[in-house]
Amino acid sequence: MIYEEVFMGDKPISFKDKDGNFVSAADIWNAEKLEELFNKLNPNRKLRLERERLAKEQDA
Repeated sequence: MIYEEVFMGDKPISFKDKDGNFVSAADIWNAEKLEELFNKLNPNRKLRLERERLAKEQDA
């Protein structure tokens, strides 16, 4: 999907899809995409979250 960003200052507030319809930034950046972005930007985060999950399972 191709988006054209619409900015307010330096922050994107909405996007246009390929058909020219406005799409909210909140609709594009859902929890899964944010998780993927955070893990890409900080690879150690994914490892830390996995360690914390395993520690929690062992304590339970």
